[in-house]
Amino acid sequence: MQRTGLGPALRKARLLRGKSIEEASRETRIRADFLHALEGERYETLLGQVYARGFLRSYSTYLGLDADKVLGVYNRHFGRPGLALPEPAPGPVQRPPSPHPHLPSAVRNHPSWSFLIVLALSAVALFAATGLFRPESAPSPGASLERAGAIRVLPPKVTVALKALEPVTAVVTVDGETRAYRLEQDEAISFEGEVGIEVQIARGGVAELTVNGQSIGALGEPDAVFRASFRPPESEASPSDVSS
Repeated sequence: MQRTGLGPALRKARLLRGKSIEEASRETRIRADFLHALEGERYETLLGQVYARGFLRSYSTYLGLDADKVLGVYNRHFGRPGLALPEPAPGPVQRPPSPHPHLPSAVRNHPSWSFLIVLALSAVALFAATGLFRPESAPSPGASLERAGAIRVLPPKVTVALKALEPVTAVVTVDGETRAYRLEQDEAISFEGEVGIEVQIARGGVAELTVNGQSIGALGEPDAVFRASFRPPESEASPSDVSS
């Protein structure tokens, strides 16, 4: 685990302000275990680098530190945020070469057709003689559709919930469709998307966010616009960007 020196600096700044972790958590709307992780430099427990940067900016600003310098130190150790490249599409399945390429595939796979035909006819005759042979009825179209539906794999989705800490207007884009919502204090609203969800609030720290059932607190700074976008879990880190 890389040590940046930011953890001790954050803890010292908090103690100089005479604040406990619980007090800082209430006032920043960042969960106490996340604050412990920041001061212990356990960034891998913070749901990814996007959240780590957001928490560092909010917490360092609250403690009176220069947020840009704090993030500069973090970026020197972990790199600046970049765009994730899509994984290459799987290539065609390669089949091993046949030991008899000059023969048709049916002949290569079934070299004893005469023997198999005689064996099958003998079995049918035996079953018919003993009354054990019953023609199997073809499955109904409805049954086929039911089986097909049972194995259909649903695409992953992303869910985002907002809870207002004070009256606020949020502009939310779900799969490309944008709407504005007015929330009163303690009022909550949730969204579900297949492609992605974008959230914009006039200023940070006024709404708690929960992403895919995981509470991440109230991010952003009170004097800046808060923007964040989130993608389904399989898209490599649910959030694609958080900024304020």
